[in-house]
Amino acid sequence: MEKLLDTLEGVWEKHSNLISIFFSLLTAFLYFFTIIDGIRETVSNIITFSSIVIGVNGVFLTLLITLQESPAFSRLKHLMPSFQTRLYISLRNLIHHGLIVVTLSIIISLLPPSPGRIYSAIGVAMWSYFFWSMTIGSFHSVKLVTDIIVKNFDIPTRKIQK
Repeated sequence: MEKLLDTLEGVWEKHSNLISIFFSLLTAFLYFFTIIDGIRETVSNIITFSSIVIGVNGVFLTLLITLQESPAFSRLKHLMPSFQTRLYISLRNLIHHGLIVVTLSIIISLLPPSPGRIYSAIGVAMWSYFFWSMTIGSFHSVKLVTDIIVKNFDIPTRKIQK
């Protein structure tokens, strides 16, 4: 299972934009052909979910800044030099995409329904790109943060001094 998660993590880090584009186009396609409907009805739920993701990642970011000089973080920098940069970039992108999802959701709820289904589908594609990026990215950031905890349990053994 751990190997699968590591593989998925690598794929997400390298191809997150393509994965988000794929899911957003799939969502727009399903919306255009009315397989899924009711995007406007779920906007308030999406705003709530996005706010939670923004808040949790803001807490993660604050904790990481606070713990930056701790011995545990120094050990992580030694074991995985690019880890800190990957984590900060992941958290920053999640917060940005969460804010964009909230903003677009508010705009969607304020605007009248589009006269053509194709225009709505284009809007759904743009909106769902940021939604999918934020959603899948939040799984990635939780994995990175839990890696900090797991890696800190692997404390190197020391010889007993006499």
